[in-house]
Amino acid sequence: MVNNIKELPAILLIDIHKSYGVNESKVDALKNINLEIAKGEFLALCGPSGSGKSTLLNILSGIDKPSAGSTIFLDKALNDLNENQLSFIRSKHLGFIFQFFNLIPVLSAFDNVYYPLILNGNYNKKEAKERSLYYLDSVGISHLGNRKPGQLSGGQQQRVAIARALAHNPEVVVADEPTGNLDLATGEAFLDLLMKINEETKTTFIVSTHSTQLKDRAKRVIEIKDGELVYDSAQ
Repeated sequence: MVNNIKELPAILLIDIHKSYGVNESKVDALKNINLEIAKGEFLALCGPSGSGKSTLLNILSGIDKPSAGSTIFLDKALNDLNENQLSFIRSKHLGFIFQFFNLIPVLSAFDNVYYPLILNGNYNKKEAKERSLYYLDSVGISHLGNRKPGQLSGGQQQRVAIARALAHNPEVVVADEPTGNLDLATGEAFLDLLMKINEETKTTFIVSTHSTQLKDRAKRVIEIKDGELVYDSAQ
């Protein structure tokens, strides 16, 4: 007997609307967003500054709640959860990579990966150390583990950020303009690394950008403009 059961998506957005302010000052940041992201997908979210990319990332990752509509993340309805429950889901199942790296400047590269694992309570010290060393090695900078962020190049700092995002083995990684502070060659190397990790681990990647680097290379591209989805290469 053939099994025709479809695998549930990693993320499902249903009729998402997000507005800020009231009356004359009301601004619609997102309008009627419907989006399904499959497990293991590498998706590029494209659009100019102010188009709604960051708002969309915040909603699909449970950082913000929509004004209307539903967010389903790994089979969980985020709208129904309180902040403690949302925080647990983010610490357990989500990895974040930011444009400005967000590394703690007084900590070494190793400690920037290690301490989040300890603070989240998901691993003991031995496990956290092993995972930190493994993921720093996987992004090619284990030899720089004792250096602080100020002693690293932009590309090296972003690799630490990748290791930190992956160290707790998340199902989904969200990256908001991750190449924005990198030169062209370093940005290309960074994208090569993300795509290699996606292929090897089947982790779902959702990467926002306004550059053409990622748009030209991603397996799936969606574009947002003025809070509306205007293009989806999968359709």
